[in-house]
Amino acid sequence: MAFKDTIIAFGKRFKLDSHHTMERFGVVCGIFAVTAVAVFGGSAFAAWNSGKEALTDTSLYTPTFTTSKTKLKGDVDGVYTNELGNKALLIMHFNKGAKISYNADDYQGFLMGSDENLNTETVSTPGISWSFHVFGSTGYVGVLLEADEPFAEQVLNLTMRANQELSFREADDKPADELAGDNSFAQHDQWRVFFNPGARKTETIASLDAATFDPARAFYDVVLKSDEQTAREALDSKLVEMRTALSRIDSYTTDLETTKVDGLFLRPPQVPDLIAGDAVTGESKSESENGKSNLALTTKTVVPGGFDFNWRSGNVYDGYLDVLVPVGQSYGEFLSQKSVESTDERDFGVGDIEWTLSDGSSLVQDYRTSDVTMRPLTNVMNNLSQAYADYYSAKNEYQSSLLFDLLALDIDLRDVQSNSSVNSDEELFFINY
Repeated sequence: MAFKDTIIAFGKRFKLDSHHTMERFGVVCGIFAVTAVAVFGGSAFAAWNSGKEALTDTSLYTPTFTTSKTKLKGDVDGVYTNELGNKALLIMHFNKGAKISYNADDYQGFLMGSDENLNTETVSTPGISWSFHVFGSTGYVGVLLEADEPFAEQVLNLTMRANQELSFREADDKPADELAGDNSFAQHDQWRVFFNPGARKTETIASLDAATFDPARAFYDVVLKSDEQTAREALDSKLVEMRTALSRIDSYTTDLETTKVDGLFLRPPQVPDLIAGDAVTGESKSESENGKSNLALTTKTVVPGGFDFNWRSGNVYDGYLDVLVPVGQSYGEFLSQKSVESTDERDFGVGDIEWTLSDGSSLVQDYRTSDVTMRPLTNVMNNLSQAYADYYSAKNEYQSSLLFDLLALDIDLRDVQSNSSVNSDEELFFINY
């Protein structure tokens, strides 16, 4: 059978020909839902024009997918192009814990064009080549399309097939892809995505303008950069909280000198080692003239299981672990040692503070907690103790949890750099020209 006949037969098997209009109804409604506004306005022409605008502007029509046999679910993250518009990267990811093959050679694809009614038509953009990318063990996969010229404004129908099934699910009578309705989706583990790489509102990423495609750079641009920004915002917010807690410590320490009972007052205690001398310097985003935070923690100590590095001056793509990991040790060993260090907040020393009065006696040992006479001094002691505990809790989260969130992104990138695989076998990608 000729290649053209194979494609035509493929389209019929997937019920994308003109004889299966009703089965396409759901997807058509999703693509052109925006036309409803114009329809209710009473203008048929406006409705048609609105649908045309949606086709021109919208780059992605399939936000989620489910594989036909193993019922693995995933999300379609987006369609990204280069400035010229002749490269398109479709990024998808499977739900966490999904058992998939991490070998790109285990997948193949089928690409067809679609008109406004999702009838199968030839692909308008000439000279398309493909490569399928598995981004390490992150669960992310991508299809990179490169064409001889900018992509036409056309809905493309991509079916991906996994030739290795690593999950098992009892078969059911309900097809995973309602547009398919044939044995191919029952015989093979497949999923389908409708997208338009020629849309005007497609997001461009710098990594697609490079002469050679770098999966790690693309993964950083598409996935990690936004996660990194979220992590940085959490760190900034925690620094504001820590600065406030330090202000309370200063205020309650001053109260030690001014709060007296019968001439007695509390002497300033020895500050616990894990927080002694700490300071948060700089301005927050709302305080600075340029709207950018430069807050920074100055400390001589690191909480057990925590980290201390200048996260503002670096980024995940350049990496943080190389600065932290001692020479001769792998980052896996380094992080394993950190994970077993105690982060119990009760161990930071506040319980060992000696609360000594100006006459040398102990407020804790020589007076009862129920002694109302000493209540003003007891209140000052409790306030300062709580301020120490609040600050340490915030510092503990900052150093052991939030900074690790950045390192976790660094680890994901290293996974992609070391373990990504690519399949560019043209015999495994069928295009309906």
